[in-house]
Amino acid sequence: MAENSGIQWTDSTFNPWWGCTKVSPGCANCYAETLAVTRRKLPVWGPAPRFGRKFMSEGHWKGPEKWNRAAAAAGVRHRVFCASMADVFDEHPDVGPHRARLFDLIERTPHLDWQLLTKRPERVMEAVPPDWHGGFPGNVWIGTSVEDQERADVRIAVLLEIPAAVRFLSCEPLIGPVDLGDWTR
Repeated sequence: MAENSGIQWTDSTFNPWWGCTKVSPGCANCYAETLAVTRRKLPVWGPAPRFGRKFMSEGHWKGPEKWNRAAAAAGVRHRVFCASMADVFDEHPDVGPHRARLFDLIERTPHLDWQLLTKRPERVMEAVPPDWHGGFPGNVWIGTSVEDQERADVRIAVLLEIPAAVRFLSCEPLIGPVDLGDWTR
């Protein structure tokens, strides 16, 4: 079990902000939207200008630096799932400066493997720093959600063009059959 997360396949979660806009059928019953909007009453789900985003405090941003120091001292890699309550590659105009800050944080924490999952892989290359275009830092993992065959066919093709050290899929919520055979041969 993860130390700083309830997610078993990661060690910690880090949310630089909360909020997103639905982009596909896999967003229909989004757990993050339910938590943010229904439980916390935050108006952060939907497009600008009607909906904003909730950005985290300065103290919150210090967590990954602490995890990085601990991982370095222990001589281990530490996995961080980033933005379980958002999508790093969301097009909301308020996200840009915070996304740039996140990428700077990622570069400054080389003992952390950052797991960035998106339903918008087509936006990754335009959103990352230009010096990542020739190859992402080795601690950046990029994943995409494939909830059905249509999204798998489109998103996996884009994902394979991204020069990340690790690329991965999340097949949830699985709302239809997905055959990965063409991609695993």
